[in-house]
Amino acid sequence: MTKHVRAWVGAGALVAALVVSAMALAATAKPAITSFTPTTAKTGTTVTITGKNLTSASAVMFDGLEATSYKVVSATKITAKVPTKAKSGKISVKTKGGTATSSASLKI
Repeated sequence: MTKHVRAWVGAGALVAALVVSAMALAATAKPAITSFTPTTAKTGTTVTITGKNLTSASAVMFDGLEATSYKVVSATKITAKVPTKAKSGKISVKTKGGTATSSASLKI
């Protein structure tokens, strides 16, 4: 949802408004996972997930199980701990823009 507001202000305020708009668009853009490391892990291992549009991540899943914990490092990187009882499978990240799923499987 986009709301437009018109105001006549100085150039600095206009730049700030454009930055805020760009951040809002990035938060709702469709996410993607391009890779992850390591590709083989055991429970408790921290996995680095690389992709795009990951800023608004609300969940990280390992073959359907929620990560023990995760941290959004940047719009292109998340670190997440493999949960107990995890099995080999794909990694997914849920964001405001949708859910991204890895093409490769993490081997447990």
